[in-house]
Formats: sequence, C-alpha cells, structure tokens
Amino acid sequence: MSDPEETQLPDPALQKAAVNVKKKKLDEKVECKKEKKQQRKAMAKHKHLEKTAAEDPPSVQQCLGPGCVYPTRPGSKYCSDDCGMKLAAERICHILPQRVQQWQKSPCIAEEHGKKMLERIHREQQDAHTRLKDMECHFQELEAIILRGKQQPVCEDEETKRSNRNNAHMQTFCVSCGQSISLHVALRHMEHCFVKYERKWSFGSLYPTCIEGATRLFCDVYDPKSKRYCKRLQVLCPEHSRDPKVSDDEVCGCPLVHNVFEVTGNFCRLPKSVCNLHYCWEKLRRAEVDLERVRTLSKLEELLEQEHKVRTAMTNRAGLLALMLHQTTQHDPLTADLRSKVES
Repeated sequence: MSDPEETQLPDPALQKAAVNVKKKKLDEKVECKKEKKQQRKAMAKHKHLEKTAAEDPPSVQQCLGPGCVYPTRPGSKYCSDDCGMKLAAERICHILPQRVQQWQKSPCIAEEHGKKMLERIHREQQDAHTRLKDMECHFQELEAIILRGKQQPVCEDEETKRSNRNNAHMQTFCVSCGQSISLHVALRHMEHCFVKYERKWSFGSLYPTCIEGATRLFCDVYDPKSKRYCKRLQVLCPEHSRDPKVSDDEVCGCPLVHNVFEVTGNFCRLPKSVCNLHYCWEKLRRAEVDLERVRTLSKLEELLEQEHKVRTAMTNRAGLLALMLHQTTQHDPLTADLRSKVES
C-alpha cells in the first residue's frame, strides 16, 4: 500500500465541470429524441390528412352569384351559367357608367382622326360615283357614235389608195415578234401577234362578276378545266371572243379628228377591209372606256374597305370591352384635353 500522504484528491471545481458536461450531453440527447418524435408525429398526421382527403370529397363552396345559396359546380365558382351572367351584368352596370362619363369628359384624338378620315373617304366616294356616272354616259355616247359611223355610205378615196401603194415599200418591226413587216399592214400584224401571245396567259377567278348597273365589263366565261371564270375585258378577250368577219360593203366609220383632239364631226367612209389606218378602232375605244370603268369600281371597293376598317376601329374604341378593360387616369382635373401640345 502507498503512503496516504502521497495520494492526491481531485479538485472540486474540475469535478463540478465534468458533471456539467455530462448533464449537457444528456439534455442534448433528450432534445434530439423529442424532435425526432415530433417529426414522426407530423409525418403521420400529414399522411393521415392525405388519406382522408383522398377518401372524403372536397369541401363544398357557396356560389358567387348574387343572392345564390347553392353550392358551386366542380371546377367552377358558380352553380350555373346564369349566376355567372348575373354577376357579370351587375359588375357592368356598376362600372360602365363611370367609364362612359370619363370617356365623354376627355376628348380622344384617335376619334377625331377617325371622323376626319371618314369625311375624306366620303368625299372620294362621291367623286368616284360621279366619275362612274360620267363613264357610263361616255359608254352610251361611244355606242351611239359607232352606230352612226356604220350608217355612213362607203366611199373609196383614190388618194388613200395611192398613199397605201407608197407605204407598201416602207418597212417597220413588230413590237411583239420583232419581224420586219410592211408599214400599211403593221397594225393588223401587231394586233394578230398580240392576240396570239395573249391567249397563252390566263386571268381567272372562282366567282363570276356581279356589279349592279354595269354592262359589258368582264368576259366571265366558265372554264371547266381550271374551274374558273375568265376575268379579261370582254371586248379584248382573245380566247372567248372573236372579231366578226368584215364584209366588202362595210364602212370603217371612225370619227375623224383635227390636230389629234379636235373632233371634226366627219367619219372615215373607206371600206373597213381596206382601211389600215383605223384598224379595230371600235374595239380599242370600247376597251379604253371599260378599263376606266373597272379602275373606278376598284377605287370604290378600296374606299369601302377603308371605311369599314375606320368604322370598326371607332366602334371597338368606345365599345363595352374596351371601356371595361382600359381607363385613362386624369391627374389634373382642370385639364380636359389630355393631348400633348407643343409649346411655342
């Protein structure tokens, strides 16, 4: 045995510190066990709620319709379409009058521009209608001139025959095929070349032309192969219309002019088969009038489309949907015109 004096006792402070450390570790273990237990309980409760929600039907909500006490339909806020329409109508009656007053108080620059555009379109439409009436009158006058020219007696002119003999030695080139031809038959050759090349092209539409008050505009012959209606001018269509045969006693009947534009009132009385100066003059004059009528009608159609677009924009701008979705905030109550003005 060792000497009792040599045995060293531990320090009380160290013993107390060691005891505190052990207590701390025990407390931490207890808290960790409590947290794990709580987590297990929460997981079990969550699983139980999910199982209950899967087994039981969802909670029923009341319909949002005004004065309705019935439950809602699955996936909807209303019990029926009527309740939704009633609520929407009440909202419109409550919000719309304020928006209309606000719209009337502050002027809209787009509305003013739309009114000016409508005025311009109406003026152009009136001008186009006046132009179309003038062209219809011109159409009737031309038919009367052609009829009066055909009633003229035939008279062969020796000077014309002599000039035709002199022009027989002069040559020119065809604008279509480039062939060198005699000058006195140049118009006939160029017309035949034009017809030959024009037949190779097709101008068609799925629908026939229906224009009220218009006569003799488009060919409108139905082609069963392409299932389309021909849209060439009727007087110039080389595919579906042929020039009538000219008899020997038929007069040319072209109205003569002086200085290109001055009408003399006389008619060319040479036989039509001999006159090379006025070849196909009726067809060309009719085509000129018909083409001008077609241009005027196209202009009227464009103006109608423009008017429809402007009116649609003006209607949508002050419509129910636009007034309900958009709102102008007027910060200064004294300023009625909200347009930005350039300061001088």
